[in-house]
Amino acid sequence: MKVLKKFAGMILAVCLMVPMIGTVAFAAEGVLMFSDPTAKVGDNVNIDLVVQSNNGQTVGDVQVNMTYDPASLEFVSGEGFTADGSGALSFTGTGNGAELRETMTFRALKTGAAKISVSGTTASMADGETLTLREGSSTVTVNAADDGTTSVEPSQTTSPAGETTDIVVTVNGTDYNFSEAFTGNDIPEGYSETTLTFNGEDRKFVANEAGVTLGYLVDSSGTGSFFLFNTEDATFSPYIDLSVSDTTSIVPLSNADSVTLPDTYQQVELTVQDQQYPAWSDPMVSRYYVIYALNTRTGERGLYQYDTEDGTYQYFTAPTDDTEEDSSGTALPGTLGELIGSHLMIVLVVVAVIILILLILIIIFAVKLVHRNQELDDLYDEYDIPYGDEDEEEKKEVKSSGKKNKKALEEPEDEEDDDYDEYEDDEYEDDGYEDDYDDDEEDDDYDDYDDDYDEEPVTSTAKKDGRKKNSSSEDDYNINFIDL
Repeated sequence: MKVLKKFAGMILAVCLMVPMIGTVAFAAEGVLMFSDPTAKVGDNVNIDLVVQSNNGQTVGDVQVNMTYDPASLEFVSGEGFTADGSGALSFTGTGNGAELRETMTFRALKTGAAKISVSGTTASMADGETLTLREGSSTVTVNAADDGTTSVEPSQTTSPAGETTDIVVTVNGTDYNFSEAFTGNDIPEGYSETTLTFNGEDRKFVANEAGVTLGYLVDSSGTGSFFLFNTEDATFSPYIDLSVSDTTSIVPLSNADSVTLPDTYQQVELTVQDQQYPAWSDPMVSRYYVIYALNTRTGERGLYQYDTEDGTYQYFTAPTDDTEEDSSGTALPGTLGELIGSHLMIVLVVVAVIILILLILIIIFAVKLVHRNQELDDLYDEYDIPYGDEDEEEKKEVKSSGKKNKKALEEPEDEEDDDYDEYEDDEYEDDGYEDDYDDDEEDDDYDDYDDDYDEEPVTSTAKKDGRKKNSSSEDDYNINFIDL
């Protein structure tokens, strides 16, 4: 009985440990899944590859090896995917969360069910712990095309992998052979495969949403790379992608004839990733170069300014002939600003000295002005020269006195005439003037004088002296007194 109890206890303990072991193993497990899309013959189809961790931890590095039927599917492109053209496909990527998702593109070649199988996986968590994946697979259902076509030939049959065409293309003096033997890993990010007519036939190219087109060229050593394809004249030029921002990049161009800049700009050669491109620089500002480039986001061509110190590119608006003078004028303050910045202390000392000199000159002129005013005051006092205010007062007094005299001439004063009569009578009486002329001779002279006076009355003298006499007989008599 005791033996049975011990045996039952051991079985119970084992049963309790099984869930615990399963939980520990589950923490390092994940799942590899694929989507199962439907497509038509000749169309491209996208297939999702998804890696998830069951415990929500971040997925680390993932390596997946796959196989597919190259007669049913033709690999086109995919970030992190590599195909050899014979049915082998591999994926390499790193997750940044609990799920890693990537998309690969195939071209459907014939009707039926095309399967993509996993031949092996290697995965880990972000902390380095091994991640065991439960592997899935993908089945693509391919239907007939709209016109009833049930199969098409792979596009790589015109140029198998590793082979090139006999079409020779010359770029910057170097001969290349046009090739369609590129894989999805060779296609730059943001581009996808397309077909264009080139050299009389439909050929494989890649293009982005802005219409920027690239073609694959192989040199004499067998090394292939993409070149920028100009659809207008069917020519190629080097493809160098220069990042301007997170969403925009530019491709330098060699079309120097398309650039119009003021005469102050001089054309030079600028080396960009071992390639020579025409550039223009202003001798007044040697820090910047202007290049002609293609914007891969908009597909527009224009000028861009390269900053040699920061290593950055910015959109550049070319100055016109009308603004050439202004642009040259703005270059000088920039150079002058750099000069001032490098000799700031000297500039401050010079400015302080100039201000001090101006202050001294102002003080000297002020002192001289005060001395001059004192000398003028002394001169006025010495020669009794009236000031400007005094002259005006004197003019006013003269003017007022003139008005009074004029009024006096126009209005006769009876009071003065009365005084004159009294004065005449008293003078002759008090001084005995009449007694002095008792003699006959003197009396005769006086009579003669009186006669002469009666004959010629003097009126001008009365006006001159300002006196007028009115009598009842209405005769005017003006007498000039002689100081005896």
